[in-house]
Amino acid sequence: MKLFGEYDVVVVGAGMTGVVASITAARQGARTLLIESSGLIGGLITGGRLTKPTGVVQPGVYRELITRAARYGGADPQTQRSYWGAYTGVFDAEVMQRVIIDALEETSVEVLLFAHATGVIDDAGQVKGIQLHTKEGPQLVTAHTVIDATGDGDVAALAGAEFMMGRDDGLMQPMTSYFRILNVDVTALAEDCQQHPDDISELVVPERATSNADHVLTFFATGFTQRIAEARDSGFGWIVPRNSITMKAGMLPGEVNVNVTRVQGNALDSRLRSRAVLEIRKQAYCAFDFLQKYVAGFADAVLLDVAPVLGVRETRRITGDYTLTELDVTNEARFDDAIGLCNAPIDIHEPGGERAIMRGVGSGYGIPYRVMLPTGIEGLLTAGRCIAADPVAFGSTRNTPACALTGQAAGIAAAKAAEEGVNPRGLRVSEVQSELRALDVVLGTDASDRLAEATNTAAAS
Repeated sequence: MKLFGEYDVVVVGAGMTGVVASITAARQGARTLLIESSGLIGGLITGGRLTKPTGVVQPGVYRELITRAARYGGADPQTQRSYWGAYTGVFDAEVMQRVIIDALEETSVEVLLFAHATGVIDDAGQVKGIQLHTKEGPQLVTAHTVIDATGDGDVAALAGAEFMMGRDDGLMQPMTSYFRILNVDVTALAEDCQQHPDDISELVVPERATSNADHVLTFFATGFTQRIAEARDSGFGWIVPRNSITMKAGMLPGEVNVNVTRVQGNALDSRLRSRAVLEIRKQAYCAFDFLQKYVAGFADAVLLDVAPVLGVRETRRITGDYTLTELDVTNEARFDDAIGLCNAPIDIHEPGGERAIMRGVGSGYGIPYRVMLPTGIEGLLTAGRCIAADPVAFGSTRNTPACALTGQAAGIAAAKAAEEGVNPRGLRVSEVQSELRALDVVLGTDASDRLAEATNTAAAS
C-alpha cells in the first residue's frame, strides 16, 4: 500500500470542526494533514448552509473566520439575542468557504479531498495513522495523533471504540437540509410575523428596517405552527413531519434560507441516507408551495436550490473518559479540565415526532477535555458532534459553537502531544488550557466564568 505521507497531526473530516482543529494544530507548529471524503471544505456551515451559530462563538479560529467573512460583507459578527440566550450573527456560506481556504493556506495545512478513511493503523490499541481509499487506490498516512472530526465518529469506529447511539429507545434526531429562496419581500414577511405573534415562537427583526437590504444577515424567525395546522385542515398536502418552520435572511437582499425538512431514522443506514436526500427535496418543494400560499412576502419568490450537503444531526457518540450529562448542561457545570464555556441551547428535533425544542442553559457549562478521549483507544481525539455526551446534553454539544471549542482544544492537544511524544490522554490539560487562555477563551473551570457577549447583550435587552 502506497504511503501518502507522514505527519504530526492528521485530521479526518473537513467540516467546521476539522477546519478549526487543523488550523489550530498547524499554528502550534505541527505538520498537519486535513482529510475530507467529499470535494467540499466547511461541511455543514458551507455546503449545508448551517450559517447561524446557535450560541456565542468564543475567541479563536471560528470567530476569526466570521470576522474575516464580515470584511467581505459576508457576515454579521454582532451578538444577537433569542429567548433562550445570546448567539453570534449569521454568515454567507460561500464567503465562509473563501476565508477558510485562505486560512488553511496561510497556516500550511495540507488538504486531501476525495479520500475515504477505510481503516486505522493500529498498534496494540494505539492509532498511528489512517488507511485511505483514493482515486489512485489505497494509501496510508501516518501520524503521531489523529483527530476524528467526521461527525459520525467514523475513525473511532474503525479503531474499535465503544459508542452510544440515540436515546434509550434507539431513536435519533432526524436528518434535514436547508433550502434557499430568492426574491422574497422580507419586509412584508417580517410584518406578517409581527402581526401574528401567537404563531411565531422566535423573531429577530432589525430596528427601523424598511427594505430587503435592511434585513440582510439579520432577520430570523421560527413558527407558523398555527398556519401549518390550518393548511392541513383545509386540505393542503403538507408532507413534512415537522410542525414549524425556521428561516433566516441571507447575504443577498430578498434571500431567505429555510430549515423545515425532516427525515427520521439512522443516518448510518446507507439506503435510508440515500432515500433521505430525495425525500428532503420533495419536502422542500412542498414547504415552498406552502409559503407562497400562506405567508406574506413569498408571492413572487423563486426556490433556488437545496443545500448540497445532507444535514445529519445525530449518529455515533463515543464512550469517553467522561460523559457530559443533561444535569451538567442544565446546572451550568464547571470542570477542572474544561476547555471552553458553552452557552449553546439544548436543541432537539424530536426523534420520531414533529416538534423542535429549544432550552436555554443559563450562563453555560464547561466542556471537559475528557469527553474527547475514546475509552481504551490511544493516539486518537474526537471533536465535534461525536464527543461523549448523553442524548440531552448532545442537543447542545452538536451545535457549532460547542464543536468549535472541541475542535480548537483538540488541535492544540494533538500538536502538543506530538511535540512531547506523549498520547493525548497523557498530556497535561493545563498546557492546553494555557494556550486557550492566551486566545481569551473562557474555559468554564470556575463558577465565576461568564461569556461577556452574553452578559452584555442580556444587560442591554
